[in-house]
Amino acid sequence: MLKYCGLTDIGGRENNEDSYDTLVFEHENTSENLHLLAVADGLGGHSAGEFASRLAIIELSETVKRGIGAYDAITSESMKELLTKGFKKAKEEIILQAEIVPERSNMGTTLVAALLKDDGSGVVANLGDSRAYLIDQGGIKRITKDHSYVQGLVDNGLITDEEAFDHPEKNIVTKIIGMEDVEPDLFEVNLSDDLLLLCSDGLSDALRDEEIRNIILKVGYNKGICKDLLEAAKVDGHDNITVIAARLQ
Repeated sequence: MLKYCGLTDIGGRENNEDSYDTLVFEHENTSENLHLLAVADGLGGHSAGEFASRLAIIELSETVKRGIGAYDAITSESMKELLTKGFKKAKEEIILQAEIVPERSNMGTTLVAALLKDDGSGVVANLGDSRAYLIDQGGIKRITKDHSYVQGLVDNGLITDEEAFDHPEKNIVTKIIGMEDVEPDLFEVNLSDDLLLLCSDGLSDALRDEEIRNIILKVGYNKGICKDLLEAAKVDGHDNITVIAARLQ
């Protein structure tokens, strides 16, 4: 059985521009469940960022809900198609709203989402610097790669991962929902004994990967895991913080 928790916190900001949701849809053709987990971190300032992140998750979830019945079976390819369509719909709606409402003219949002079957197999998609991790006793693996200026420096060998953690320009993203001609990265996952963690950069900017793993291993899997991660990130963090943790039980 797939179990998950999710929490968000305003952190050191005046308002929360993060959004998240955990939803389950039944595939009528097979009676299988399909779980959608999503985290978004809005950009554009105050109400625009908050609106963008929430709109992205709504459009993604509605697209998955409407589209699931078109498939005879839920496969990795059908999940990739559903996520790609959902990200596209979110992009179109955010661009539209930015065009017709002046105060939302520069809004956008990161988005990381997972579609998972009851057995823990599924697909992760992302745009921006909200992340997905797989964590177990053996280590922590970052599934997604940040679409950011600093990640580009790392990829080109100009700085190390450690230097990237404290880089003054680490908040500059290069791809987000709200830009034209962007497509999400897609990754197949199978939880098995792993824990899947989705988070906004409020967590990953405040805690190094090994710190995140150590908290999870210390707590074990229970509903307190999301709260413990948030509380740890708030100690040195200055941003909104959002986490979703999922695991087979």
